[in-house]
Amino acid sequence: MIMKKIHTAVTLIIIFFMVAALYICGRYENAPDRVFTGKVSAPEGEWTIDAFDGVTKAEVTFSLSDRGEHEEWVLLLRSHWKNYYVRVGNETIYHRNGKRDGSVHLFDIPSGDSLTISFIGGTKDNLKGIESSGILIGDNTSMYRRIIKDNLYAVLIGVLSLAFGVLCIVACLYMKAGKTEKIYRALRNLGICILTEGIWVVTDSQILLLVTQHTSIIEQISFLSFFTLPFPLLEFIKEIMPGKHRMLSVMRKLFVFNLVLYLLNYISGCDMVIIILICEHLLMTVTLLRVIWNGVNENKKHKNLKLQIVINGCVAYCVFSIIALVLFYYGNVVSYSYIYSVGIAIFIAFLINAACIVMYEQVQENANVEIYARMAYMDTMTGLGNRTAFLEENKSNAVFPGMISYIMMDANNLKKINDSLGHNKGDELIITIAKCMRAAVGQNGQCYRIGGDEFVIILKNKTAEETEEIIRQVRAEIEFADEQSDIPISVAMGYAWTDAEEKNLPELIHCADEKMYKDKKRIKENTSSA
Repeated sequence: MIMKKIHTAVTLIIIFFMVAALYICGRYENAPDRVFTGKVSAPEGEWTIDAFDGVTKAEVTFSLSDRGEHEEWVLLLRSHWKNYYVRVGNETIYHRNGKRDGSVHLFDIPSGDSLTISFIGGTKDNLKGIESSGILIGDNTSMYRRIIKDNLYAVLIGVLSLAFGVLCIVACLYMKAGKTEKIYRALRNLGICILTEGIWVVTDSQILLLVTQHTSIIEQISFLSFFTLPFPLLEFIKEIMPGKHRMLSVMRKLFVFNLVLYLLNYISGCDMVIIILICEHLLMTVTLLRVIWNGVNENKKHKNLKLQIVINGCVAYCVFSIIALVLFYYGNVVSYSYIYSVGIAIFIAFLINAACIVMYEQVQENANVEIYARMAYMDTMTGLGNRTAFLEENKSNAVFPGMISYIMMDANNLKKINDSLGHNKGDELIITIAKCMRAAVGQNGQCYRIGGDEFVIILKNKTAEETEEIIRQVRAEIEFADEQSDIPISVAMGYAWTDAEEKNLPELIHCADEKMYKDKKRIKENTSSA
């Protein structure tokens, strides 16, 4: 216990110094400004409120006089305002006039002296919200670099989500093949959850502006992935916490209701997205708190490492979610995305850890089951097939279309050796005979121990001559072992062979037995006469 505390303390001290080193590095580094972002900045302009024919508008104008003669400038505009114009000089280059248009756009700025953005319906009361719109102007190359730099986190999380999501799906298919239904469901839902999380992070960022201007469909995919993310997550937690199905089912129904509400809101053109989004955030928070509460209580009764890891993940997710939501409702949408994405990534990492433990336990259990299954058909002393395995083999041999041979064997003098030299020596006799059988038969057939001193060799697709050759090899191995041992090692053998399509196995085995007993009688007579 003391060593564990010392180890924990040393680990925390090392982490502290690592963080301190990174802070000092970032705090005192003297780096040049704008090497990567180039000429991209939020332009300065003067806001005005005008009214014409009863229609008000908030308008801002930026000077483009700093632009070089051959420079290509672009405008990055992020605004949720439903009706606005973008003009260069007197030319309108874009007019948003619909609730289903995207909120983020990238515009090429044609030649002109000024850039004007007019927000229709803007008043002094809502000017503060309009002014919070994200407006960046810069040259083409620098703007693309800026987008890549600011959204690199989304690319990283997207790639990792794709890799881990596919890995979980592949692992779940492997588990399904192994008929481990519970683990299959857990990994399937975790894989879907990770992929959905990756889709949300990528579509919630601005990285896709580099390939498409259809930002409305991108935003719709972002919303749908965000609203569907809880479903596979709840299904995964259900497998980790099987005693909480009822609570998780109730939460699932609430999430379904909220998703349906969002879809109806979008289709009908209502403007209740913020309210629905608040409900989703509250539901996520309540779900995480309930999982933490129930998980802690469950873990007090039954210590469960997997459950503890999920609880830790929920706690981390909760902390990051609360910070992100505070930023979101204070208008800092960009930082909200960063923090929330990091929180989800950490949470997913905890879930992957829990899933790995579940997989390890299942693989271990499968291995144990496989061992027990083999033991059910294996003679533990010799490693040969036992009587059960022999009887199972006979079921398929009855309809085997080719040639088949049964070689019956019986160890000589086992009772005499047990009585005079002890059972250890008797066991040595049995084990030695089994080794000789395996050495002589190899891959040509199957070997079984079906009784105390009774053995069987089954050969398939071997002629009678090949069967007799294998019998000679077995005898040679037995004779060599007898010469090396301090106990007499010998066996009586008899075989029966057939190539008939319809096989009478009981008669075939009986015939081999009869020949084996004749051989045993011969050996006994030779020993007596000697």
